Formats: sequence, C-alpha cells, structure tokens
Amino acid sequence: MIIDEILDRKCAEEEGDFEWYNPHDFYMYCMEESGIFDGIGDAITRAMDFGTENDVRNAICNYIIDQNYNPDICKYVRSVQWIFEE
Repeated sequence: MIIDEILDRKCAEEEGDFEWYNPHDFYMYCMEESGIFDGIGDAITRAMDFGTENDVRNAICNYIIDQNYNPDICKYVRSVQWIFEE
C-alpha cells in the first residue's frame, strides 16, 4: 500500500536515515499500486509528472484522506520534499 511507503519513509527519517527515500522508487511503487488497485496512485504520479512539489503533497494528502487514514499524517507529508527538482 502507498501508505506503507509513506510511513516507512517517516520511520526511516525518524531513525536518522534521510537517504532512504528515492522519488523514482516511490513513483514506480505508486504506478504498481495503481495497476493493482484501480488507479489509486494515479493522482500522485500525475502530480509527480506534471505538477509542483505542492501538487504532489496535495495528491498524497488527498490519497490519505480518501483512504480514511489518519489525516495527521498529512502534517508529515507537507514537511518533506517528494520530488527533487534540478
């Protein structure tokens, strides 16, 4: 589940591992989940392809809320960078 990837990143960073997250890997995971679960990650990957950092954060938070996960997770989502712009 995409939520697992989000929480795994959060836990890794809480343990001091800031190298764990890779935007490409997260993107590919969302793509895979979209194929299995009727496009559940499509908004996230679309935002990663065509949007801004804020668009990605909003898409992830919408996913969290739509799936009835704890909305407090959005505070973390909004505190980190999901795409690394060059």
